Amino acid sequence: MSNFAFEEEQLAEKLNFGVWKRIFKYAIEWWYLLLFLAVTMVFTSFHDSSFVPLMNRAAIKAIQQSAGLVSLADLSIRVELFFGITFNVTFWQFGALLIGAMLIRSLSIFSTFFITNYLEMKIMCAMRRDSFRRVQELSFSYFDKTSSGWLIARMQNDTSKISDILSWGIIRIIWITFDLVLSLITMFSVSWQMSLIILASTPLIMIIAPYFENTILKLSRVARTAYSGFVGWLAECIAGAKTIKTLAIENSVQDEAEDIITDVNRKYFRTGKTQAFFQPSVSIVAALTTAAIIIFGYQFVPVSIVGTESIVDVSMFILFIGFVGQVYNPIQEFAEIFGDVMGTQASVEKILSLIETKPSIIDTPEVIAKYGGLFDGKIENYEPLRGDIEFRHLSFSYLKDTEIIHDMNLKIKQGQSIAIVGETGSGKSTTVNLLCRFYEPTQGELLIDGVDYRQRSVGWLRSNIGYVQQTPFIFSGTIKDNIRYGKLNATDEEIIQAAKTVEVHDFIMSQPKGYDTVLEDGGNELSVGQKQLISFARAIVRNPAIMILDEATSSIDTETEAIIQAAIRKVLVGRTSVIIAHRLSTVVDCDRILVMSEGKIIEDGSHRELLSKNGTYHKLYMNQFAELKVEAQIDTYESQVKGILKTKTL
Repeated sequence: MSNFAFEEEQLAEKLNFGVWKRIFKYAIEWWYLLLFLAVTMVFTSFHDSSFVPLMNRAAIKAIQQSAGLVSLADLSIRVELFFGITFNVTFWQFGALLIGAMLIRSLSIFSTFFITNYLEMKIMCAMRRDSFRRVQELSFSYFDKTSSGWLIARMQNDTSKISDILSWGIIRIIWITFDLVLSLITMFSVSWQMSLIILASTPLIMIIAPYFENTILKLSRVARTAYSGFVGWLAECIAGAKTIKTLAIENSVQDEAEDIITDVNRKYFRTGKTQAFFQPSVSIVAALTTAAIIIFGYQFVPVSIVGTESIVDVSMFILFIGFVGQVYNPIQEFAEIFGDVMGTQASVEKILSLIETKPSIIDTPEVIAKYGGLFDGKIENYEPLRGDIEFRHLSFSYLKDTEIIHDMNLKIKQGQSIAIVGETGSGKSTTVNLLCRFYEPTQGELLIDGVDYRQRSVGWLRSNIGYVQQTPFIFSGTIKDNIRYGKLNATDEEIIQAAKTVEVHDFIMSQPKGYDTVLEDGGNELSVGQKQLISFARAIVRNPAIMILDEATSSIDTETEAIIQAAIRKVLVGRTSVIIAHRLSTVVDCDRILVMSEGKIIEDGSHRELLSKNGTYHKLYMNQFAELKVEAQIDTYESQVKGILKTKTL
């Protein structure tokens, strides 16, 4: 079994304000929602950190001072808010104030949670939209070095994590800031001496909380990486289940599963154990602070005289014991949020690297002004494409020091059919990719109808090319939709005509719902040949001036190949065509055959001309002819054996 090596998230050493500033634009776009949320949180924080504690203190103080001499209904409560605001209320007025404030607080919290969820969704959708748009713009060279799994992780997991931080993270920071500030204002307005007692132990919390958060973050990252490895290993085992059984290694794989699962559990247990110590540590400091309030705060608590007795203001103790949590909880939450931010910073850097990646193939401003961009093409300005192609002293390199195509000079006339053959790595596919402008020449020019194709838009060129790949791709959807992807505004009549042209109409009509038959999971219910015919119809429905077939018959059987070859002959009539072929028998009727080797055209001519030269093409053709002859003899022998066995059985 394979050993999976997963890219670990690098835990940042410090906060990178640059990347957060660039990603914060997704939140600031909704500034008016953030402003509204700030207002609701100010009220909620004032209610929780100032109003309710001071109201409760006033009630306790009034009850204590009344010493049971008056009923609750007759009790007069003097409320002292900060900034010298005081007022007297009856017991019933006091209750009405609390209930009214509670209802408004409930409405504020509902608004806060509702709008924050809405904000998170909007931020996530915006990032996914921008990242997917950039994926559409990026060139082939980007996908050569970037896996689809990496892209999916960025657009799915990372955008979810970032949107959570940019919505709930921001809201939590604002909320706990208001809580902390208002708590401090209230504390110092009542007793600055007791407030200092509480703050004396905050440095200890500010040390403990970040330490635990950083440790938990590191352990969580290790655990997540181990889990990712398990998921990858599991996917491989499921995909290779038949191979495991044929090799009879179930016992070995089961032992490997035990080791991997045990390792994942051990790493998650270490994380949970550290988290279990965190909260008690904070609680111990809070308990010590509460004890300090009771022990040392006694001398700062006012004493009132009721009758002949001196009564200590118990409400002061209760108030400041409550403030212990109101000060420590925000500090603890700050540490948690900071850990979340640091843990998400790698995701921010990765999604920005995707969104800010510049496509290697891009039209000039002048071309865009005339022909439009990739998503807003000015189709009315597209000139008709005839199909004359010229490679003029063209060279190409994927890497600076590794040239793949060397000084290619080639002219293809309108309507000609050109086949490109050669060994693997000779440059066949690269030549076609250059023609489609999936890549651009590093030197020289590629002219379409006598004009350098960089002087016209990518959209103009590709809208005139029909491309059939070696492995056909079928989208989830109906057969009609799959063909219509070749021309989004195609009518039903055009779709049917395209299907008839490539001789797949009868097969489609034999399906339960005809053209409305739904294909799922990449069209797995179809044979490779049927998929290929549908992809041919998709290519032909746009009526392209240039047809490109990239080993379109290499993965199908001989019988299906004959059907597709008949379709190809119809499709290529009147069009410039370039065919990459491994089976030379499929290109013998082409106008010209180009033999490539190491990025150069070494032979050029018709089938008969190249055979008569007795060169590379002759050698390739005779080798394949010999292989086909042996295969035919084997087929004949197998048929004879089956006939003899059948006769004996009878």
